[in-house]
Formats: sequence, C-alpha cells, structure tokens
Amino acid sequence: MVYTKKNIRINILHIIGSLNTGGVQKLILQLSQSQCLKKYTHNVLCTILSVDNYRYAYEKYNITILSLPFKFAPISSIPFKLDKIIRYLFSKLYFFRLWYYLFISEFEVIHTHIHSQIISQILASVLSGKRMIWTIHGEYSMGRFTLWIIRILLSILPSTKFQIIADSISALHSTLPFTGNNFKPDNIIPTGINLKPYLQEYDQSLIREKYNIKDDTILIGSTGRIVWEKGYDQLLSLLENYDFGEKIFYILVAGDGSLRNKFIKRIEKNKLESHITFIGNIKNIPEFLSALDIYIQPSVTEGFPLSVLEAMATGLPIICSDAGGLKEMINNNAIGIKYKSEELNSLYQMLCKLLSMKPNKLLELGRNARKEVVKKYSIEIIAKQYYKIY
Repeated sequence: MVYTKKNIRINILHIIGSLNTGGVQKLILQLSQSQCLKKYTHNVLCTILSVDNYRYAYEKYNITILSLPFKFAPISSIPFKLDKIIRYLFSKLYFFRLWYYLFISEFEVIHTHIHSQIISQILASVLSGKRMIWTIHGEYSMGRFTLWIIRILLSILPSTKFQIIADSISALHSTLPFTGNNFKPDNIIPTGINLKPYLQEYDQSLIREKYNIKDDTILIGSTGRIVWEKGYDQLLSLLENYDFGEKIFYILVAGDGSLRNKFIKRIEKNKLESHITFIGNIKNIPEFLSALDIYIQPSVTEGFPLSVLEAMATGLPIICSDAGGLKEMINNNAIGIKYKSEELNSLYQMLCKLLSMKPNKLLELGRNARKEVVKKYSIEIIAKQYYKIY
C-alpha cells in the first residue's frame, strides 16, 4: 500500500502544565475534535500534579492522559534536607527523564504549550528523533542564556525538526525579543473556537434571576482564572475610587483561582457587594455570556484569550485592555473599546463611554464582533493551519 499524506495517522503528544480549567486545555480538546485533526492520535503529558478538571472531557474523546512532572511533592517520611536535595535533583534531571520517555515512545510530533524548562523540552525532543513544535500562548519572560540557546537552535535546526508558533504577534515578540527583526506571518496561529455553542439561543433571564440582577441593570461580565495576570483587582479599585453617577450596572466574574478568596474578602470589607460578585466556576459558559450586555477583560498580560473569542462569538461588545494579543484581537470602536493596560483612569473613561452608548450602537459592536470570529477564528480555520504544520 502506498501511503499518502491523507492516510498517515500522526501520533501527537501535547505537553501542558495540568488539566485544570484554562484556555489552552480547551483549545487542545477542540483541535483534537476538528474535522482535519481528529483522524490523528492526540495525547497530553502533564508536568504539574494538580486537580484535573478536564480529565473527564479528555477521556470522553479518547485523548490519552500521561504524566511526567517537573517536580514531586515533599515526602514527610524522610528528613527535610534530604527530601529537598532529592526534589532538586529530580527537577534538574528533567531533560534526561523526558529524553528517555520520548525515546522509547511512538510519538512523531511533540507539541508543547508551556515555556517552563523549554530548553530541556526542545533538546529532549530533537535528540529522541521527534519533531518539536512550541506554541507560545502568552507574554513570558525568558533569561538571556535561554534566549541565546533558542536563537542558536532556530538557526541550526530545520523547521521539520523544530518550529515556534505564537498565538499573537505580541506573545511572540515579548517572549522572544529577537524575532522582532525577523518576523514571519507563518509564525502566528491565533486561538480558535468551536462556534456552535455560542450561536445558539439561551434563556437570558436565568442568570439574571439567579443573581438577582434587575432588568434595568446593565450586566457586565467576564470569565477567566482569578489570577493577577487577568487584572481583576482593577475592577475592585475602579469601584472603590470612582463615581459612576446614575449609571446602573453590575459585574459578574466567573472563574476560580488563587486570588478569588482574597477578592471576596476585599469586596466584603469595602462593601462592594451591590456592584460586583466573583461567582466561581460555571458549567455553561455560553448561557452565562448570553445574559450579559457587555464583556470586560482587564488583563495585565495576555496571549490571544479564548474567553474574549467566546464573548465575541456570543455577540457582545467588548471592553478590554491593550495587553498582549488583545491589541490585535479588538479593532477599537468597531467591535469594542480598548484602554491602556493598568491605567485605571483610562479604564474608567472607556467604561463610561460604553455605558453611555445607545443600545443600537452596542448591538452593532456585538454583531461586528461575532462576524469577526466567524470569519477568522473558528476552530476549523485554526485547525487547518496546524494541519499544515503537523
């Protein structure tokens, strides 16, 4: 039998941190089920031991879940100093552990979605005879020595052995500054989204009733991890320091993370309960988004966030910072409004502008946002770009 590109079944290993809730985890799941990539074998290798919120979804779609952690948890049964030395060596020997793991495996393509121990990942993949693809999903800070090694590897290895992709120009240039003088459009593959759940009709009253939001209240919402990168502390500072006059609005933030409890205590301390609530993880994101009037993303640093694509697909006007890929994603005044990241006064002015817009203008922004996603960012469009690389 003569094998062609169409009938070769490629075995792909995706390296991620964990299966906790996140945009990368959802993207891999959606890519694996796209028409052009579901014929390949998809596996995930987790490098962090944690609670796996996506385990059931991955197992449902026959994605094999593997584990090779960078570090292991402390062992109380041995002396602390000895335990510390063992854990240190365990981490430093990650290259050898990963190389051997890949050498005896049957994976053809190693697709990493994390930057931790990236040199070890690249060398282990190449020296084990595998092809390595690194997708940069955010703005990361790399050491000079690491950047120097990556630059050398890019210059000596062909793209058939090692290739770097980023979900936005900002992510690429922030993480690898040397690419600024040698930018190639083929290095950028944005995040994609399964549009179907967001184009359906939902009962918009359910969310408002659940959280006691009155009909005349402008409901602003956001979804994401409650961590410093997402900038949700700025929303609290906004409510603490600025007066919005007679404008009636309420903010619901869906998601969980290390800062959620701290923010809840801050809300109680400063009596902000009548303006904002961090509601935790939700099961039905499309239903939640359908109840909103405006979507807000106050990120400090970003890649090309899936959460904003989901809001755009829902048909919501967007207000966001200009962090990372958001400046490329949001066409100002066409599908939303951008403000200068971490500038509270700029956020206040832009939010007031959006709150004062006439309903038909808000609807127009939302319609334009949906058209943009359908045209450029459906998961099938993005999957085809990865198909060419695989």
